[in-house]
Amino acid sequence: MIISCGIAFWRGRSDERMAASAIIFAALLSPVAKASGFASPETGILGIDMALLVFLIVLALRSDRFWPLWAAGFQVVGCTIHLATFVEVDIWPPAYMAAQSFWAWPVLTALLAGTWLEARFRTR
Repeated sequence: MIISCGIAFWRGRSDERMAASAIIFAALLSPVAKASGFASPETGILGIDMALLVFLIVLALRSDRFWPLWAAGFQVVGCTIHLATFVEVDIWPPAYMAAQSFWAWPVLTALLAGTWLEARFRTR
């Protein structure tokens, strides 16, 4: 996260910087919102992840770049994992935590790739 968001602040334009800020904000709030240690649906983290999803969707709709679509798509999967725990309540907590946190990596990768491509395109 430090590398992706750092490069977004260093080389990115407003879309990349806003996304990096939102991702950092969500990452800082998530441990505070954790209630059950992933033993049951984490509604606080779900709220934070849904807010990030809405932000990424709005960013994707107004941006002239393609990477926010990918970031929003990956964030949808992360939110869906939260919603699945309401249906299947006997999910093993480490599996829930790993599956949910895994999808932060593709969101960060989309931000990093988008920043790199934007910076590369600007220098031409």
